[in-house]
Amino acid sequence: FFRAREATLQRVATIHHSFLVTTMARLYGLALLLTGSTIASVLSLVPIQTSAVPPKNHAVVVGAGPVGIAAALTLASHHNYTVTLLESSPPSSDQTKYDPTKAFLYNVNLRGQTFTKQFPNLHQKLVERSVTSLGMGGTRITIVPADPDEEIPEKANIAGTSDSAKGSSSSTQPAAAATKEDEGALNTEKAVGVGYWIPRHEMVKLMADCIEEHNSEHDCKIDFQMGQDCVAVLPTRATKEGDDASVCVTAQGEDGTLHLHEASLVVGADGMNSKVRGGLAETSADTWRSHRTFNRKKFIQRKWTSPASYLRIKVLQLPPRFEIPNANGKPALKTMSEEIYSLRGVNNGPRDFLFLGLLPMRDNSAVRPTNIVTRPDHEVWEIKDGTAMREYFQRTFPRYDFDTMISPEEWERFAKAKGTRFPPCQYSEGLAVWDATGKCGVALVGDALHSFSPDIGQGVNAGLMDVVSLDRALKGCDPETGKEVATTAVASLKDNLERYQQRHGPEVAALIRLARFGAPYQYNQPHRADRILKKLWTANVALRLILNKLTFGLVPASCIILSQNADLTYRQVMRRADWTTAVLRTLVLGGVGLWVKSRFGLGFLKMPPLG
Repeated sequence: FFRAREATLQRVATIHHSFLVTTMARLYGLALLLTGSTIASVLSLVPIQTSAVPPKNHAVVVGAGPVGIAAALTLASHHNYTVTLLESSPPSSDQTKYDPTKAFLYNVNLRGQTFTKQFPNLHQKLVERSVTSLGMGGTRITIVPADPDEEIPEKANIAGTSDSAKGSSSSTQPAAAATKEDEGALNTEKAVGVGYWIPRHEMVKLMADCIEEHNSEHDCKIDFQMGQDCVAVLPTRATKEGDDASVCVTAQGEDGTLHLHEASLVVGADGMNSKVRGGLAETSADTWRSHRTFNRKKFIQRKWTSPASYLRIKVLQLPPRFEIPNANGKPALKTMSEEIYSLRGVNNGPRDFLFLGLLPMRDNSAVRPTNIVTRPDHEVWEIKDGTAMREYFQRTFPRYDFDTMISPEEWERFAKAKGTRFPPCQYSEGLAVWDATGKCGVALVGDALHSFSPDIGQGVNAGLMDVVSLDRALKGCDPETGKEVATTAVASLKDNLERYQQRHGPEVAALIRLARFGAPYQYNQPHRADRILKKLWTANVALRLILNKLTFGLVPASCIILSQNADLTYRQVMRRADWTTAVLRTLVLGGVGLWVKSRFGLGFLKMPPLG
């Protein structure tokens, strides 16, 4: 009897629990429906799991790329948050492994190192696993001519000095092995552009290693959850006295289960198609009515098109240490992973111009990815067959034997790959929202806040600087300078997020202006209009540089050169570039005025003598 009674009670409890879960899901779906969400019908049909972590001193970071991991480390280490780090990629996809669809490299410059140097172990791993770039004078590049009968020139650095001119042999010494002279050069003006080249997956791996180290040494843990796709970010309200308001992140697992994470702070680091930012932009203002300054329109991205916007890109994988045939009986050049190569093609037309660029990486045994960056109407995008693609490349690059160099499987993969496109220059005017009580809020960093094509080399660095600025703001300091802000009261989360919005917002706007005008023609876009505009852009940069030298620095150089100085904020860079623009306009208008006066006299403008 008792066993039968116990079984009956268990069945009743199971039915009751199922009823509660279903009712909760449907009520949550109804709430989302009332706030204008388009996914309410889906959410009301799936089970829900609630995080056991209390919202107070709990932060949720959405997106586990380098910037998201940086945010998680910062919140846990510097602000004593227990952090839940959500990543939409499934657990089966190891983000620390090489992936040809994400085979791009970062150059972590001095701006990005502002973050890495806050974590000595992380920075040391970066140095050990990367290739050091010692400014323009120390970066060597080999430009391989398209004509197979032309000899490969000696290696030269970007400043134009060949190896022989410096007294070195043709054999390569890894650039990553920095000498004492190199270390001393880091503090000189010549090495302003020092950085560390590292593949994306290696950057993610070293930062993930730092999460494990942090969790083993600190009480405030970082819970890294894969396969969690953010579907909603909504505020909650205190239901009884003593409770604090919070922000609830709803994530959907691979099995369809919803996971609810309540937190006092949510950081959106989930890329250019950010679900966090999108939720803020699409949610009705009434949903966030407790956040009195909330304006959803500010989270709708402002967009501009630069000459590099919407270029198409995909990756071709070359074998490690492949050999480049030479001419006139000279031995073939065996490539080294630590060096930069530019492999020129024979075509020069608007729809068939192509070259292959290889950036430095530490591992000499790893495959060498090269990015194909073209206009969308390039011929290469019309080829869908591996054999046809190999034949096309053989005609374009006759110096190489692609039959033996690259496998048929790689040609087939490359031909069928759709690749991706560079985004327009875009950013969100809204950086954060906060509750009127000052107890909870949301902040954006990285590509969730701003995105642009990679030609200015500031993508990951700007994202890491977002994290640094947010860190400073949460400490009650100025987000840009790090100096303490004089105040008579203890700053609340509301005050700190408001400071992040007001002080860092203009910096983001200046960054997007830099992305629009900095170096948009570095991909040698082959359309005739592109070539004309590139010559004008080059003349503009050269003129500013000449004026800078002639005036001993009084007239600033172009913005792309100024941006290499990490001591300048992006606002300062663009203000100085704008000042030079004003000087040039004054000179042009003055010259035109003098020419008009000498040509036409303009005596009627003279004032008659008095009396």
